[in-house]
Amino acid sequence: MGRTQGAVDGCFTSLKQIVHFYNTRDVLPRCQPHDPEGKNCWPAPESTVNVNTSKVGRLGLSDAEEDALVLFMQTLTDGFMH
Repeated sequence: MGRTQGAVDGCFTSLKQIVHFYNTRDVLPRCQPHDPEGKNCWPAPESTVNVNTSKVGRLGLSDAEEDALVLFMQTLTDGFMH
């Protein structure tokens, strides 16, 4: 359950989830066993060595602002696909 909260480790399946994590990581409480993470809580980091608390974790964005940021980031592509 624990994850290193300073970096996205591949556990998210959408850009929205990543933005929400960086927006609320330090705002939501720590999850208890069997709590669904991301909605009302985040798991504690496995290590705090690389957790950046000065620039991310408490961005103060509303849900609509998170959505707007995701939409903006989705425009930043040249269309190249692997």
